[in-house]
Amino acid sequence: MSDPKNPFVHSLTLSSIQLVKVCVLSVTLLPIRLLIALICLTLATILAVVGLKGLEKGDIDKRPFTGWRLAVRNVICYILRFMFFCSGFSVKIVGKQASPEDAPILAVAPHSSFFDALAVCVMGAPSVVAKAETSSIPFWGSLIKYTQPVLVHRLDTNSRLNTIKQITERSEGRGWQQVQIFPEGTCTNRSCLITFRLGAFYPGVAVQPVLLKWDNMTDCVTWTWEGIEAWRIIVYTLSQFYTNLTIEYLPPYNPTKEEVQDPKLFAANLRAVMADSLGVTTTDCNYLDYLRIDKSRTLVKKVQKLQKKMEMPLIEATSEEKQLTVNMDLLGERLGVAQDLSELSVVEELCGKVDLRNLRLVTLLATEEDALETFLAQTFIMYNPELGPDKVSSESLEGVLSTVMLLNQKEAKEAVVNMSKGEDDLVVDKKDLADFLLNKKPNYVKVLRCWEMGLTEAGMTAAGMGDLLAMSASLTKEMNRRMEKVAESGSNLLSAGKEVVSDVSATITASRDKVTDVLSSAVTSLHKRTGSGNIRSKSETLDNKKLD
Repeated sequence: MSDPKNPFVHSLTLSSIQLVKVCVLSVTLLPIRLLIALICLTLATILAVVGLKGLEKGDIDKRPFTGWRLAVRNVICYILRFMFFCSGFSVKIVGKQASPEDAPILAVAPHSSFFDALAVCVMGAPSVVAKAETSSIPFWGSLIKYTQPVLVHRLDTNSRLNTIKQITERSEGRGWQQVQIFPEGTCTNRSCLITFRLGAFYPGVAVQPVLLKWDNMTDCVTWTWEGIEAWRIIVYTLSQFYTNLTIEYLPPYNPTKEEVQDPKLFAANLRAVMADSLGVTTTDCNYLDYLRIDKSRTLVKKVQKLQKKMEMPLIEATSEEKQLTVNMDLLGERLGVAQDLSELSVVEELCGKVDLRNLRLVTLLATEEDALETFLAQTFIMYNPELGPDKVSSESLEGVLSTVMLLNQKEAKEAVVNMSKGEDDLVVDKKDLADFLLNKKPNYVKVLRCWEMGLTEAGMTAAGMGDLLAMSASLTKEMNRRMEKVAESGSNLLSAGKEVVSDVSATITASRDKVTDVLSSAVTSLHKRTGSGNIRSKSETLDNKKLD
């Protein structure tokens, strides 16, 4: 089941019959499929490594593969398609894939699973646009490299510009295979199409939309930010008798002059065409929302650490009776801590240089059970109270969104414009803000909810337990590292000791042999000198005669 308001959430509940089927097939069919998959992946990886042999890192991006390297890529595609077939995947193709001349770029959506790699194989391994980390994944890393990919470092702004440049060069060049991109940039639950990333639309060339439809009674393939783990997806999917995928090629989309000049318009219009064909809606959510959630959790931890250093609760230190504009040089005195305390840095991060209202706001969010309700109430009380309890200025709201929602300046301004009557409207109503958060940006609400109960006794206790567990894990890791080092040293010492003992033993043996040789020589020499050797011979002769 998917959350219709949040494309990044997916949950799966198996019925009793489905559970029985999974249990039976996971011990009968699953091991066979995994073995075949391992063999196919190993063979494909070996071919990819051989094909990449002799190429420097930059050579992969210079020119398209031809000759035997191109033939190897085709063979790899057939091997992987065979692997998916043996794993129970059934592919139905609707429409026809355009040539690189008619559509240099393939825009594939919705992107909902790592099993979407099957579509890449079916399309002949076009140059995929993928996260840079994917090139280091065991097995898949070499296979991705062999598609001559365009790798994206998500947090590197220069990488983004380089990606756009590389896509443009390939779409305009000759001999290159098509560039294939998942414009959503991350996996969703297919309930809607999220905001398209603009990389595929900057070149201003024809783009062929490609739709992926997983038509199955039980949705085991979907992999989202909040959902079942990857290993369970693999087990559940490979424990089905079959898994259906429909790949539908829509006609190439040729941009208008306006769309060539405005990539954002180009992306929005193409997304609308794809959403209409899929029968789903669109949403402005994107993967950056979840980066904000992670950052918000980090801020909560920083504020909790500051609270632990203070003698009074933050809720009292920032009470309305006290002045909320303060010189940062006197901040330590105001909060009852040393001015050089490192934990004070979070206050400047939230409030800038003098205004403590943002600290007051997040403190209230962290002491109440419903962060959204508190945010809607307190924002209109603390900022621009002269406008009344249901209005706030656009400028103030932009600052609050930047601090609490962690939006950049441009995003905050666009959000305020969307929830107000337009750019010229200087005031935002409370109901418009609530509607924007609940219906257009539900993940912004999740950013708010990271603060809930964070500064209560329960929240602080949970944070302390989290720190304790993290410290325990760190100590365990350090102990394991040291034990391994000791074991390695002990192993080396034992090895060295064995070598010494062996050398000593060899020396003793050699010395014993030498002593034996010397003694033998000395005895022989003594016998010769004393004639004892002759006497012994005569005695033996007499004894023999007596016996006769």
